Amino acid sequence: MPRLNPLFSFLLLIVLAGPLHAQQRQVLYSNSPSPQMQALVNTLRDPHSAQVPLGQLRLPDRYFVRILERRFVLTAGNTLVDNAVLGGPSRPFAFLTTPEGFFGKSLVEMYGDIGYEAEQMIAQQRDKEMVVVLFRYPDNVNVSAERNGTLGGDWRDRIYPTTWANMLALFTRLVQDNRSPACKNAVIPAQNICLSPSDRAFVLTFPRAGKRQLEKKEYAALHATGGSLWRYRKLLEDKLSMFEHFRGDGRTENEVEDFRNGQPGPRLYEVVGPNIRLDKLPELVVIDLGKMIIEDCFSPVCSLKH
Repeated sequence: MPRLNPLFSFLLLIVLAGPLHAQQRQVLYSNSPSPQMQALVNTLRDPHSAQVPLGQLRLPDRYFVRILERRFVLTAGNTLVDNAVLGGPSRPFAFLTTPEGFFGKSLVEMYGDIGYEAEQMIAQQRDKEMVVVLFRYPDNVNVSAERNGTLGGDWRDRIYPTTWANMLALFTRLVQDNRSPACKNAVIPAQNICLSPSDRAFVLTFPRAGKRQLEKKEYAALHATGGSLWRYRKLLEDKLSMFEHFRGDGRTENEVEDFRNGQPGPRLYEVVGPNIRLDKLPELVVIDLGKMIIEDCFSPVCSLKH
């Protein structure tokens, strides 16, 4: 039975030290969602809604969620930021999960379940106002069941499970010479990964045996060893957001849980879908998640600043 990492327990106590009965989360932006989506909104707004057991999570299908900093999504007046996108503007694809995986969870629990480490939360997410973006893609973008890297001709309009084979196949297709017209005439969001000629050649000629080693070796071991394996792994991280917690089996991993009797197990469904401007989404709701606050407290009775 997994237990919480002590540092994560410390974080959780601080973040949840607010009012006993939390208010419903606020909808900050909506473009007239369907009744089906509105039902998801109502559940996501309620921090006390029942959590869905991992074995009962629905397969990725129609609606997806992504956590983003509010400043990248909305203006002070809660209109969409110009050129706001699902992922970073330089990313052709964005990592997503299903809304049911967030039901009944605090912001910190969401961070953990999508793969953030406790150290990452403290160093990078402290005091940042966050939102959950709930959305549906245009009708031409559909979920693919492909897991072995055979992407097909319409691969730019597909949502893929995050298997190693799929991600490596996407990476190979996306890399372009940064001197090419595709990179010189870049748009937001980017449609390609623009590399120097030497890096692109390195990616395109990287051997299959090397890719198999990437799948099997631990991130820390690759980092320590260096060489061509680490060079390729670092490019995946820097250009495709495949960070240390990437599992490669279509599930996220919660690294803040302290597993005394084995390795962390799979958590939420994880897919990658086309990065797209938010104003191009047919259904979109942005819900306030607040921010993670960590502060010193010297009084017997303290209240966190919200």
